[in-house]
Amino acid sequence: MKKKRLFVTMCMMGGFALLMSSCKKANESVEVSINLPQCEEKADGRAYIDFANGGAFKWNAEDQVAIYNLDAQNGANSERAIYQTTASAAGQATARFSFASGDQLSAKKSGYFVFYPVSKLDGELGEDNYQNFSVSATQQYSKDLNANPTIDLESMAMACTLGSLNGTFTLKHIFGILRLKLKGEGNVTRIVVEDSRFNLNGTVGMKLHAVDMDRFTSLQNMYINDDDPYANDNFVAAWNDYKEELSYSVAGGNEGKTITLECPSIGLNGDTETPFYVGLRPGALKYGFKVYVYIEGENEPHVLDYTGQNNLHYGIKAGVIKNISATL
Repeated sequence: MKKKRLFVTMCMMGGFALLMSSCKKANESVEVSINLPQCEEKADGRAYIDFANGGAFKWNAEDQVAIYNLDAQNGANSERAIYQTTASAAGQATARFSFASGDQLSAKKSGYFVFYPVSKLDGELGEDNYQNFSVSATQQYSKDLNANPTIDLESMAMACTLGSLNGTFTLKHIFGILRLKLKGEGNVTRIVVEDSRFNLNGTVGMKLHAVDMDRFTSLQNMYINDDDPYANDNFVAAWNDYKEELSYSVAGGNEGKTITLECPSIGLNGDTETPFYVGLRPGALKYGFKVYVYIEGENEPHVLDYTGQNNLHYGIKAGVIKNISATL
C-alpha cells in the first residue's frame, strides 16, 4: 500500500456503509468488482467536474479493500477479510478484487461493509463490531502516471453500500480535498494545514453495523450549510443521537489539529499556479484555519491566514474539492 496511487488531475465525523448480501459458502473464492467514484470541484459557488476522464480515481496494482460480514446481534460472529487487485488493475477506474487474507466470508449475516484504504484500519474488529480507524498527520506529495500532481490516496477514505455481490458497485467518498494553487518563487518542501478548532489527524472509532450513510450525508449538509451549526439545536440533537448510536469516539488532542504534506522540493513557477492537494476529513476548516508553506532555504514559512472569517466557502465536504489561490 506504499505505492503511489493514480488519481486523474481528487470523518473523522464518521460515515461509512453496509455492503452486500451473499449465499456463498466460506470455502468459495469470491471476486467482487469495485468502481472508484468521481469527485466534484467547488468554485465560485458552483459544483462541477474538472478532471480528465470524468474526475475518476484510478486503482493501482495490488490495491486492497477491507470487507466485513457483520452480525449486528453478536459481534463475535462477524468476519473481516482483505481483498486485493491484480497487476491488471493499474490505471483502471474499475477493478476486480479477490480474497487475500483474513476471514473467509461466510453467508450474509446482518450486512456487509467495505472500506478503503486498508492502511487506515487500526487494530482488529472489536466487541460489538467496534472498529478504530487512524488518520495520519502526514501525507506525501504525489503524481499520477502522466506526471501530473494528484492526491495521496492514502489520505482519502471511501466506503459503500449495496445488497449483492453481483455486478459492479461504486465506493462513496468520506473525505474531501483542499487544493492549494500557489504562485511565487522557490521550492516548496512542506505544507502544513492547521485547523482552528477541530482535529485533522488521530483515531476515530465506531460500531460499523450502526453506520448509516444517508444520515451521515444529511448531517454533513446541515453542518456545512449553517454559519454556526453548533448553535443550531436541531443539528446538535441529531448529531448527538447519531454519535450515541455509533458509540463514536475520537482522539488526537491539540497536536491533532494539523496535516502536513511532505513535498520533494517542488518548484513554483512565478505567475503560473502550481497545485498541491491535501485530503481532509469532512467539516474541516469551517471555523477557520492557517496554511504554512515552507520554502527551501527560508527560515520561516509563508502563512496564509483564514481565521476569524466566515468559512462556508472553505468547509470541507466529502467528495468535493475546495480551492485556494495565493501568491507567496
